[in-house]
Amino acid sequence: MPDIAQFLNAPPINISLDEIRAALDKTPYDKPIHNPDEEMFPSGYDLEYRSAAVLIPIWHEPKDGELYVLLTQRALHMRNHPGQIAFPGGKHDPDDASIQYTALRETLEEVGLAPDCFDLLGELGEYCTISGFCIKPIIAEMTRRSELSLCEEEVKSVHWVPLKHLLDPRNYRFKETKLNKATRGYFEVEYQDIRIWGVTAGILFGLYQTLAKHIR
Repeated sequence: MPDIAQFLNAPPINISLDEIRAALDKTPYDKPIHNPDEEMFPSGYDLEYRSAAVLIPIWHEPKDGELYVLLTQRALHMRNHPGQIAFPGGKHDPDDASIQYTALRETLEEVGLAPDCFDLLGELGEYCTISGFCIKPIIAEMTRRSELSLCEEEVKSVHWVPLKHLLDPRNYRFKETKLNKATRGYFEVEYQDIRIWGVTAGILFGLYQTLAKHIR
């Protein structure tokens, strides 16, 4: 697992919004993010993937000059992944005009932020999961701080996490666990009282890899 070991020993990234946009402009959107679980799938494992999208909202806080990422905690009563920390997002609807629209629509539904709150900076390659989704991460700058309106059926709380914390590999761990007789691997990063792991941490791993290629 050379990519994983290299990441865990890599230096932190401190980056501006302009540098993020420039890096994403140079990134091929069709190159998928490496999922550490792929190395642990049973041989012959095959899935028919469904499309989904998440938004990675980034806010520049004038008071301290830092960049913050908006994350949600899924409602505790949800059938899938209750209580987990996630980006706003969900399944692509056939009526959605684009995969970018999917991410913006889901963000409006989950936390009440309208599409005109955002300036799209770019996107990453898809992150495909063992549960059968190919998730397109869309990165966007929040251009105004509107009041949040949480959908209680889907969201328990929201958290603003410093981007520099999420782009520091020293804060990450790679763990393995047994599930249905198969070994599963995932990244994990903690901030204050929240634990970010699985798909969300895997997408952050992909964000780091993408940005690191273009700022050194």
